[in-house]
Amino acid sequence: MQQQPPLPDVRSILRTCVAGIQSLMDGVAAVVPVGAGQAENWRVILANLENKAAAGRFRVAVVGTVKSGKSTLINALLGRDVLKRGAGIVTAMITRIEPGEQPRAILDFKDWEEVNGELNSALSLFPSPILLERREGYDIRHASDRALLTEVLNQIDPAQLLNADMMDTNYILVQSFLTGYPEVEKILAGGQQRLELTGPDLDRHQQLVTHDAEAVYLKDVRLILPFPWPAQGLELGDCQGSDSPIPQHLAQVHNYLLGTDLVIYVVSARIGLRQADYKFLAELKRLHLLDNCVFILNLDLNEVENLAEVQQLQQRWQREMAAFQHEAPLFAFSGLDLLLGRLRARGEALSPKDLGKLMTWETDAELTAFSRQEAARFEAYLQQTLTTRQNDLLLASSVGQVSLVVQGIKERLLLQDKLVQEDVTALQTSMERLRQRRQSLERLLHSLDQALQGAVADLKKGLRRRLDNFFDARQGEVGPLISQFIQDDTGALDRLELGGHLSAFLPGLYLVYQGFQQRLLRFLTEEVNLKILEFIYLQEQWLQEELTQVLEPLLASLQDALNLYYQEIAALGISTAAPTIALNAWKKPENLQPRLFSLELSLNMRLRSQAMLRFGMNLVADALQRLKKRLRKHAAVPAPDRLRASLARALEDIKAHTRQEMADGLLSYCENLKFQYFFPLAEYLAGEQGRGLHLTLAALLVDLEGLQQVISQQSQQREVWRRRLEDLTQRLQQVEATCLQPLTSLLPAHASSS
Repeated sequence: MQQQPPLPDVRSILRTCVAGIQSLMDGVAAVVPVGAGQAENWRVILANLENKAAAGRFRVAVVGTVKSGKSTLINALLGRDVLKRGAGIVTAMITRIEPGEQPRAILDFKDWEEVNGELNSALSLFPSPILLERREGYDIRHASDRALLTEVLNQIDPAQLLNADMMDTNYILVQSFLTGYPEVEKILAGGQQRLELTGPDLDRHQQLVTHDAEAVYLKDVRLILPFPWPAQGLELGDCQGSDSPIPQHLAQVHNYLLGTDLVIYVVSARIGLRQADYKFLAELKRLHLLDNCVFILNLDLNEVENLAEVQQLQQRWQREMAAFQHEAPLFAFSGLDLLLGRLRARGEALSPKDLGKLMTWETDAELTAFSRQEAARFEAYLQQTLTTRQNDLLLASSVGQVSLVVQGIKERLLLQDKLVQEDVTALQTSMERLRQRRQSLERLLHSLDQALQGAVADLKKGLRRRLDNFFDARQGEVGPLISQFIQDDTGALDRLELGGHLSAFLPGLYLVYQGFQQRLLRFLTEEVNLKILEFIYLQEQWLQEELTQVLEPLLASLQDALNLYYQEIAALGISTAAPTIALNAWKKPENLQPRLFSLELSLNMRLRSQAMLRFGMNLVADALQRLKKRLRKHAAVPAPDRLRASLARALEDIKAHTRQEMADGLLSYCENLKFQYFFPLAEYLAGEQGRGLHLTLAALLVDLEGLQQVISQQSQQREVWRRRLEDLTQRLQQVEATCLQPLTSLLPAHASSS
């Protein structure tokens, strides 16, 4: 395999550059009375560059269907068996892994309000007569409530809660909360919500994450582990299976994907692309993420006969992907072979079964060599992509800023040297014109600030109008879709198996409600939220376009004024060109991401009472039917038919309640999207452009107050200054040669290769 040339360490170059400029600035300040304002702006720019060099997070999501080998792949990349497969069906967390020298796990737990909210939601229409007398919610911390709920679970046959097209997660959720409470209560004693595990306790996180009884209490898991290759700034996200039967899992994956830079899609070579894969790939395309995907064909070396079969699998994958008219990088290797090989290389004792696998695979030298070469090629690709993307961001935002500071220092020294050499009196007129040009630029900056404030206010009005129209429950883009889905859903009553006695009403109503709820949540996740994300993407583009239209004429005026300013610099005998003023790259802050729409379905007491009233009426009807049959006056209506009709009427009540919850939920989501995402985003984007322009000009404009001190100095001191300025000029040339030129030389070559 051909070795790729090593990529430049832009972080290191930038840190060296910043240190050199700071040292030069200290030397200038010690000799030349630099104005406090200009020097402070130089320091702010350099501090921002240092922060960028230290940060630069790169998020990678590892996705795929259940049992495709996602966790095994991550374990292989880490070189340690730290993630366990087969997390519980009610576990919806995404485990985030970051590089660090000291291994540790950070687990954040839900607070008791969140836990009780989920518990009571799961008990909505739970088919237990014991719950009918309860009017207030349950609190898992109360021993009496735990005892009551244990009695409820013991009373119910779980088999009665299984429907043909769904699993009953509510029963498992309640059971898990009760089973895990004693252990979690000890962890959360004293009100803490976070648990950090290190050393021998680190492996304990596997139980907490993979066992339903403890996992239901968790809301975030982060692992800090050493990587066997450079991975500074990387975050790996182990995502839930994209074919999970629980809609909330897929919604959480979508939320995580919104902030990712690269998606590693793992496909089981044994199974290939399934219907769930096609569906998820279509979702990635709608999320504008398909171009950021890389695919792993995870080989099962126990089933692959030879290398020719692997090549056939690759060809099949290419045919299957042709439906998307998209070519993405593909790597075919065994994640398990890579993991076991690394564990053996670390000196860890493998089980006889795992050791036997390795020995068996290695008997086919050609196939094993291919798999390991592909794994190495993938790791090289991942490292290069990580470094390239981080270099892109650093170079794009740093080279211009470094140039500004260096140019500002250079012009300061040149002007200072000019003042030392020339007749000060003859320069007074030029200095006054320079002051006027500076004042003109400052007035334009003030106008720009006012224009941006007005633009943000107008943008908020436009966003308010656009969001209100889109999320209008009756006439918007998603409200009518949801209403139509609710109206068309029949509750699968025709497929529901009902008993011959009306006592089946409670379990039947529960299954109808749960089935309707799950289908609605899946529709919201797979259709509505993707439509919302497309809308959000378009509004982000609109924001940038509107701000650009506001800023472009102001930039032209600033550029003209800056050109005039530099003409005055030239009149002083200093030959230097005015830099081109441009907008900063549009970039959202990492901590500002839109949340997806969710609908927390819960039934109020009135609906429960209506359902129970129907239950009572059916019992009476059942008794009357038996009496009529005994008296032979009327043919009895079969109990299942009466039960089905009653369930249909109860479902209509549930639908009406859900439509109202949907309207309220859309209104609340719309307001949150305005005030927690779009309004802050508009303010941030406008503010970043304004701050960037202020820093740019402040770094360039000579502080005339500092120069005035030089003009007032006695002539006998000028010879000393001249010698010091010569030394500083040499140091400046050295900084340009060793710092600025290497960075600048990387920019065009890097841009052309990326």
